[in-house]
Amino acid sequence: MRSNTNNNSGRSETLAQLYEMFLYKKKDIIAIQKKLGINSNINQTAVSESKKVKKLADSYELLLELVGDLIPIQGKLGIDINPVLEAELRRDKASSDKPIRLFDLLLYLEDDIITIQDELGIIEYSNQERAKEADKNARAYLRKFEEFHGPLEDDPGVILPKYVEMGVKKIRFTREGLPLFPNLTPQQLHKVFVKNSASTNQCPCLEQVS
Repeated sequence: MRSNTNNNSGRSETLAQLYEMFLYKKKDIIAIQKKLGINSNINQTAVSESKKVKKLADSYELLLELVGDLIPIQGKLGIDINPVLEAELRRDKASSDKPIRLFDLLLYLEDDIITIQDELGIIEYSNQERAKEADKNARAYLRKFEEFHGPLEDDPGVILPKYVEMGVKKIRFTREGLPLFPNLTPQQLHKVFVKNSASTNQCPCLEQVS
């Protein structure tokens, strides 16, 4: 009896986590709509309902809602929607195999959202904290570099070619408008932003940032 109780509890937790994943995608889409000036039609009560979810069908309904909101965004940007998602939106809702394929559909949805985010230069909601931490760490190094070397390089015509040399094709931004520094080493940041930097590896400023 205890085993069944544990199984049911574990299943409910898994379903809640799955629904939570769709809520992250919902927040991504809302941010994209704001960026494009599109009014959101997504159900704003979904967040408060997340703790009550007990069925796969709830996540599936949210998926269909998100796909419906994604289509006009892709149309505005000239991006084709994943044909699997488009077909899913037209399928018979009574079909019993849909929940089984739900995780695959989540991956298709995520791929479409990432394509749009790349087009607009924004990052996904679930990466916001990681982006802020990367930005915080980079800025700590830059402040220390400025203490040692004076004003840092701020000419995009100088900075961007250096990024390109390191294989960075695009500098992305958080929704707050902060630049998301890629995972460059302190030495690489030094090379990009310190004017007339010479021997980067031995510069004492690199030893001063913990």
